Amino acid sequence: MKGLIFSGLCLLSLPAFSENDLPLPSPPASAEAHDYKKQSIEQLIDSGDDDELVRLSGQIIKKLRCSIYLFRDKTGEIQIQIKNDDIPKKGLLFRSPTIIKGEVTKDPNKPIVVEADKILYVF
Repeated sequence: MKGLIFSGLCLLSLPAFSENDLPLPSPPASAEAHDYKKQSIEQLIDSGDDDELVRLSGQIIKKLRCSIYLFRDKTGEIQIQIKNDDIPKKGLLFRSPTIIKGEVTKDPNKPIVVEADKILYVF
């Protein structure tokens, strides 16, 4: 009988503990949350803006120098910067269908570079 009364008291106290006036934490920002605009390399070279988020479809052709790679689609070629931390576990698959999501870096004295945020292979 004492157990039944104790259980009843516990159930009555639950609403007091379930109320939470604290705001829920926001989910962490990720590269997926951003709006990447699909573009061709030709469009990017002609009208791309600095810091613009882009999505390119093509192939990684070759490594040019430390963390800089040549990326090609049907309309042209562009340099892609891929940091070691952003290389997929499978490594870089040269000449395979690839989607690059990244940010444009445009400097008047240098070629346009896309800093890769995400590399996806299309099989």
